[in-house]
Amino acid sequence: MTSRSKVIIFTAVFVVFATAAAVTLTAGMKRSTAVAARVNGEVIYATDLDTEVDAIARQYGIPDDDKQRTEIVRIVLDQMIEQRIINQEARRYDAVASEAQISAQLADIRRNFPSDAEFRQALEQRRWTLADLKNRLRGTITMQNLTERVTTITVTDAEIQKYFNEHRSEYDQAEQVRVRHILLETEAEARLLLARIRRGEKFDELAQQYSKDPGSKAQGGDLGFVSRGQLVGEFEKVAFSLKPGQTSGIVKTQFGFHIIRVTDSRSPQAARIEAVRDQIRSQLLTRKREAAFQEWLKQAKGKAKITRAEKATK
Repeated sequence: MTSRSKVIIFTAVFVVFATAAAVTLTAGMKRSTAVAARVNGEVIYATDLDTEVDAIARQYGIPDDDKQRTEIVRIVLDQMIEQRIINQEARRYDAVASEAQISAQLADIRRNFPSDAEFRQALEQRRWTLADLKNRLRGTITMQNLTERVTTITVTDAEIQKYFNEHRSEYDQAEQVRVRHILLETEAEARLLLARIRRGEKFDELAQQYSKDPGSKAQGGDLGFVSRGQLVGEFEKVAFSLKPGQTSGIVKTQFGFHIIRVTDSRSPQAARIEAVRDQIRSQLLTRKREAAFQEWLKQAKGKAKITRAEKATK
C-alpha cells in the first residue's frame, strides 16, 4: 500500500537530469580512450555513455540493433553534455554539492523507509549501489546550488492570489479517513484474526505481529489520513463506509485479505489562501526558477565549445 510513495521519493530526487546526474563531477571513469564528446576540453568517454544507454535499453527491453537505440544515444549524450557544462559552471560558482549536503539528503531518504533492509531492497530493484545513489544526489544538489547562484527570482502577492483563484479546487481538503489495516495471505487467517479483534484484542498489536504489509506493519497497520483515489477500489469503498472506531469484515483486494479499521475522519473543507500562501509561493518560485535556469543553461551551452564523435557509442 505504501510502495508508490517510496517510488516517488526516489524519483523526485533525480527528476531534471535522471540519466546525466549519474555522471560524477570528475572527468569520468577512464576505462577506455574512446571519446563520445568533448565539452570545453573535458572528455565524455564512450564507455560512460554506453553504461547509461545500456541501462535505459534494459529497462525498456530495447535490443542493441533497434533503431530506437540511436535516438536514446542522442538524447543521453545531450544530457551528459549539459551535465558536464553544469559541473564546470558549478566549480566556477563554488556550487558543487558538499559532503554534508549529500549526507543530509541521504538521511532524509533513509528516513522514509521503515528499515535499512527495505532501503537496500529499493536500491537493488533499481540496480544501484549506495555509491550510485550518492553520485545522483551529488548531481542533483549541485544543480540546485548552481540554480540559486545564477537565477534571481521573486514571486509577488498578486501572483500568489491569481494562482490561488485559478487553482482553488486543488487546495480544498477532500473528505479523509485515517485507516489501519491488517493484510493477510489467506481468508482463513483473516477470519481467525477478525475473531480475535472482536473478542477485544488490540488491533495495532495484532497488525504488528501478523500483517503482511511491510510499509505499515511496524506502525500497527496505520496508513495515516487518506483521500478518495489513493487506495485500491475495494479497500477504499469499505474504508469510507466506516465511522471512526468501526472495524470492517474481511475485504479482498489484489494484495490479499484485509481487516480495516477507521480511527478518525475529516470533513471536506474549502481552502483559505492564508493556509496555503507559503505552499503556493514555493511552487511558483520553483517553476520560475526552473524556467530561468533552463534559459541560463541554453545560453551557457551556446557559449561552450562542444565536439561530438561521429560514432559516440557501440
